[in-house]
Amino acid sequence: MQPRITVVAAAALLIAAGALSTPAARADDATVAQNRIDAAAHVVHEMKQDTHLARLIDDAQGVFIVPKFGKGGFIVGGQGGAGVVLVKHDGEWTDPAFYNIAGGSVGLQAGGSGGAVAMLLMTPRAVHQFRDTAHRWTLSGNAGLTIATYTGNEGAHTGPREDVIVWSNARGLYGGLTAGVTHISPDARIDHAYYHGDVGSREILTGQAQNRHANRLLDALGTRVASK
Repeated sequence: MQPRITVVAAAALLIAAGALSTPAARADDATVAQNRIDAAAHVVHEMKQDTHLARLIDDAQGVFIVPKFGKGGFIVGGQGGAGVVLVKHDGEWTDPAFYNIAGGSVGLQAGGSGGAVAMLLMTPRAVHQFRDTAHRWTLSGNAGLTIATYTGNEGAHTGPREDVIVWSNARGLYGGLTAGVTHISPDARIDHAYYHGDVGSREILTGQAQNRHANRLLDALGTRVASK
């Protein structure tokens, strides 16, 4: 005789597998999402203290902000982090979609503590890769994107435009952050919790989902700093 699984037991198995979520779990995820957005706003304010970087943010067509990147930041025994992506749609910043990033050969040098990482998406091709890729993908390699590291040199990014410019304040992070980034993927569970429904990153990044609690980050991206 086959063992019977009750509805309650089956639901518990599905929850454990991530197929269902309880109201409490969704509330916890929404809190995680809001904390990530607030931390991203702090990162933007820090970046805009550099007037050249502030101009690049103004020129960017999108941005991927990871407030905390480092060893153990995403998976035990690896490097990575969790962040938010916003793009310009009809000239305005969209609300944030949630993404995860994991590194293979990306790592911290001895004594490195990690920190924030931001990727400025400078071209429609870079925006397309985030907005229209629903699965896990590789930043360099199959994405076909040109990537540069922000150096603080105002003349460094005045030639042919890179698709992505990477900035970081992470102490000890290996330079570039490019070749070793193995996985970038949408975080659908956090998207659903934050926007209270079955909404994906493409809908968010085309302006079809809003949450007024993201305004602090939108305001930070929209604020210019005075030229020095």
